[in-house]
Amino acid sequence: MNYRGEPMDLVPTLDLDQAAPLLECTLSLMHPVDVERLFAAVKTTQTVVPQIMSRYNLRKNRFEEQSAQLQRVIEEFTASHDPGRGQLDVLQGPQLKIQVIHYADYDQLRLIMSRLLTDGEGFKHYLYLLAAAYDGQDLTDFVNERSGRRLMNFLRHPHRPLPQSSDAPAAERFPQLAGDVHHHKGEVLIPRVESKRLRQLARQQGVTMNAVLLSAYALALFSLTGERQLVIPYQVDLRLHGPVAATNVVQVANLTSQMPVTITVQEGATLQAVVAQTQATLTQLHERLAYLAPLVEINRMSRALPPELVRRLTRKHREGATVSFANFGHVDHTRLKFGEIPVTQIYFAGTYRTMPSFQLTMSAYHDAWTLAFRMLGSEPDYQLGIKILKNVVTQLNQWGHDK
Repeated sequence: MNYRGEPMDLVPTLDLDQAAPLLECTLSLMHPVDVERLFAAVKTTQTVVPQIMSRYNLRKNRFEEQSAQLQRVIEEFTASHDPGRGQLDVLQGPQLKIQVIHYADYDQLRLIMSRLLTDGEGFKHYLYLLAAAYDGQDLTDFVNERSGRRLMNFLRHPHRPLPQSSDAPAAERFPQLAGDVHHHKGEVLIPRVESKRLRQLARQQGVTMNAVLLSAYALALFSLTGERQLVIPYQVDLRLHGPVAATNVVQVANLTSQMPVTITVQEGATLQAVVAQTQATLTQLHERLAYLAPLVEINRMSRALPPELVRRLTRKHREGATVSFANFGHVDHTRLKFGEIPVTQIYFAGTYRTMPSFQLTMSAYHDAWTLAFRMLGSEPDYQLGIKILKNVVTQLNQWGHDK
């Protein structure tokens, strides 16, 4: 069976040469998981999100279901033979891969999901659905809402002016360092106490944590690469700006738009000063509904043109971003229990991007934050990525203790 893709599904296909269209989640369980029960749970979620067993037809922008795919979804490994990353070709399918890594007395799950099928928030929707299925909940009445039409109708209120696309200046190239190219990953945990302190300070200052994180990221890049002006695509979850979905509706879909945020770092600038600048920029962009312009344009073209032509026209007017940032937000621990097995830790990361393209991600669980990246690059590239993570943490800690 074929499932029509949505216009927003085309966006993650625009830079397949630079980024594999995948999302990754790593979670640790306090006890070993029942693998057969996990198989059954995946099969149950297929009744709500059937596309997980499909291949993706790039030419037609549709998901084509295949038979006998379930055994390819879940793989088991011992800790000593952990492959480290998921091999998943979304064009061949399926759109989901789960690696179960067995340790002595607990298991770790690594889930890799197609970015062509969903975004960061949608990935969390699927995780909650999978946990509910594993727990034996009845999913008969659940539906997956993939269409952005309902959101578009809500956002494009007749009294709101139609947003215009803006051409943001391109930043300087991110340095590409010599060496043999390998897959790398990095993450750093900001403990609960420190994360809570930072959130409280942001509330006192009247700024968002996204503004703080973007600013710390920009300062870290400046100190390590000399980049003074950065244009960082900022992701906006359209679900937060649209009507509230019913309790039986999940949105495993591409419903995230983005807007370019220009951040200029002056010599000797403090994080406090950059945060104020970034917050003012974000407020202005939101007031202009800048996040809506890309969605309006791609929906307009998709009504009249085939997917390949939409991609070609979109690439022509779209400047590729060297650095980017994605906030997966808070993971609700009350919705993420696999039977009686608690999840002790979970964090998200983006796809493996080919340097000099670099993405920093953030996710929060039990009020502790994890900053992470995935990279295809040289050893010096990897060391630079680790330095960026550590520098961001240093900037945040200093801001949190100086006030």
